[in-house]
Amino acid sequence: KMQIPVLEGSLVRLRPMSTEGDVEEWFGISHDKKMHLWTGNEVPSSIQEVEKLLLEVYPEYFMIWMIEEKRTGNVIGMMRISYPTMNEGQKVAGDSQRLHSDYWRKGYMKESRKLIYDYVFRDLQVEALYADVWKGNTNSEKSLESVGYEFLFEKEEYFEKYDRLQMKRYYQLTRESWMKK
Repeated sequence: KMQIPVLEGSLVRLRPMSTEGDVEEWFGISHDKKMHLWTGNEVPSSIQEVEKLLLEVYPEYFMIWMIEEKRTGNVIGMMRISYPTMNEGQKVAGDSQRLHSDYWRKGYMKESRKLIYDYVFRDLQVEALYADVWKGNTNSEKSLESVGYEFLFEKEEYFEKYDRLQMKRYYQLTRESWMKK
C-alpha cells in the first residue's frame, strides 16, 4: 500500500494510523453518539469491533490519518481518502472523515481538510475528490461546501441503519478549483 505522510498545521497533526495505540483511543472517541448520527455505523459495542474496522476493513480501501489535536496530542478524529483509481481517464478518490463533536466548528476539520487536500492534489495528482452526505446532515454539507466542494446531484437511497429511504447528496471537489483557492 501507499506511504502515508505526517501532515502538520497549527491546530492539528495528521499522522498515519498506528495499529497498536489507535484502537483503544478510537474506541473511546467512537462513543460520541453525535458523530454517528448520519453515518452507516453505530457506536461500537466492543474494542474488537473497532480493531476489525481499523486493522482489517478500512486499510483495504483507505489511506487513514488520525487527527491529533496539536496542543494535547490527543486523537480527536480521522481522515480517510480512498486509494486513487482511474475513472473515465481521471485519477479520482473518495473522501470521508469523522471528528468528535467536542471539536466541531472550531477549525479542526477545516485545517485537516486543507492539509489532506493539498497532499492529495499536489503529491498524488488526484484530479477530483468525491464525497456523499445524507440529506439533513447540514453540518457535513456546510463543511464540504465551505472548502469548495460542488453539489452534483441527489438521489433516494436506502439508509440501512434507520431502515428507510432517504435522499443522499453527492459532491465533487476538483484539483483545478482547489488550486485556485
